[in-house]
Amino acid sequence: MNSRTPSVSSAPGSAQPVDVRLMGDDHAVRALVAALQQAAACGPATYKPMRDSNGTRAYLSVIVPTGPTPAT
Repeated sequence: MNSRTPSVSSAPGSAQPVDVRLMGDDHAVRALVAALQQAAACGPATYKPMRDSNGTRAYLSVIVPTGPTPAT
């Protein structure tokens, strides 16, 4: 795991981290990261300018809880 990822059990069937990259308007990206951090177990985000300098990229890890298996 990288340093941005909160520590979680790696046992099968347990919650797992998912690395996320967000791109868009700076204000919108930062607002979404803040909302994710309030609603879910997230590591701290790192922010970088988009390559075309027209917005922001954010990188963070979100812990996704295991849930019931969806019906097929």
